Amino acid sequence: MLKRSIFVLSIAVLTAAASLSALAQDKASEPLPDNVPALLVEASSAFAAKDYLTFRRVMERLHQKRPYNSDYMYQLVNAHALLNEKQAAYDLMVKMQQQGLAYDFSQSESTLNIRGTEVFDYINDLMKIAAQPVGESELVLTLPQTVLMPEALAWDEGRQKFLVGTVRDGSVLAVGKDGKVEPLFKAADEKGMWGVFGLLVDKERDRLWVSSAATAEYAGYDPADRGQSALFEFDLKTLGLLHRYPVPVDGRPHILGSMVLSPAGDIYIADRVLPFVFKKAVGEDQLKPVLATREMISLRGLAMQPDGRIMYLADRELGILVVDMTTGKSGKLAIPANLNVGGIDGMYLWENKLVIIQNGIKPQRVMRLQLDGTGTKVAAVRPLAVAQESFDYPSFGTVLGNDLYYFGNSHWAGSEKVYKPVRILRTGLDCCKDLMAPEMKKFLQQMKDAGRTVPEGLEKGAGAEPPAPTRAGERKDG
Repeated sequence: MLKRSIFVLSIAVLTAAASLSALAQDKASEPLPDNVPALLVEASSAFAAKDYLTFRRVMERLHQKRPYNSDYMYQLVNAHALLNEKQAAYDLMVKMQQQGLAYDFSQSESTLNIRGTEVFDYINDLMKIAAQPVGESELVLTLPQTVLMPEALAWDEGRQKFLVGTVRDGSVLAVGKDGKVEPLFKAADEKGMWGVFGLLVDKERDRLWVSSAATAEYAGYDPADRGQSALFEFDLKTLGLLHRYPVPVDGRPHILGSMVLSPAGDIYIADRVLPFVFKKAVGEDQLKPVLATREMISLRGLAMQPDGRIMYLADRELGILVVDMTTGKSGKLAIPANLNVGGIDGMYLWENKLVIIQNGIKPQRVMRLQLDGTGTKVAAVRPLAVAQESFDYPSFGTVLGNDLYYFGNSHWAGSEKVYKPVRILRTGLDCCKDLMAPEMKKFLQQMKDAGRTVPEGLEKGAGAEPPAPTRAGERKDG
């Protein structure tokens, strides 16, 4: 009777296991949501339920939709590890390391299955090294603690001062390199202004352009203004308001942000909420949408070639778009597989090189991308400042000569009770070297010699070889 009971119990266990397996297979065949918020909910639910097959499927989908999001890459490695998929986990770790990303997977409980191997220890150690500060950043000045949420920075040659725009009170301030602050005007003084998101100085035409939007972060925010945004034109010398150019009413929210000036004097402005670019043409008294792209979702930085033939749009999630201003055609900037262009806020052009400020990846960094002759492809990559001690969400800046001046920290990531004074940093644009880690080059060769699959394109750069996460941004003086 006991043997029969054990036999019946065994059958029940096997049947239950088969049912769970079938249930998992059914779950694995279910269609996934097609939008990121829903996918994140699905991923959280699957992980909590220890349904790691679904968790991995969802993270793969998220990685496909947001290939530069380093947090999604990190979670996908965890998903592979939970399923004991060592090779897939190691391959993705190698890709992340080659992109200069800094994570310590030994601190994740989910990676127990893939730890304890020479491969894991080697790659993980290199990724931890990538979190060490390298490159150059010099403190220029510290803004008073009363300057809240500065988001725009420009250089005024006439005043020989920086102009700083703030979101919290919609102020425009003049700041000398000695740190002295002179308030110029603020939203309360000018009809229709809100928080300041962008500044552009047109010295040739004696104009100061200010992009402004009504957001909850603005101290004088009125819910009735929600979603409204406008471009303001000031006389650069007198600071008199000359004109206000609102975004055309279309029933959708807008936040006009970064701006770029064409050789003809036209102003192009990126919308942070919707993937639109607006244009204020010389001689016209209204803004017009001139670009709407499905390839982007969160526009930030804008830059343009000096001859006006190409404009570059940086997206926090999806990289950099190249727009031919003659034909109106656009396409993604061609980049090497070992370059991650996620998390960009500020972007500037200097001597046919794009300079990007990345705060949405780990480590936060300032990078220089050498463009080829067509301006559509990255020919070399150079880290300028990586994981600096003074970095806490570095965001926007301005190019002055051969230097980038920028906000080294931001109030967006903190709370009002712990706001720290914002620092303006300087990084030289002609510093540092293009390097590649010989250790990783040797390691990739060892992987191929052992018959292991090397992710396509990892050992190939676009022109010059990729930077070494172990010594990227090394100073010229060693």
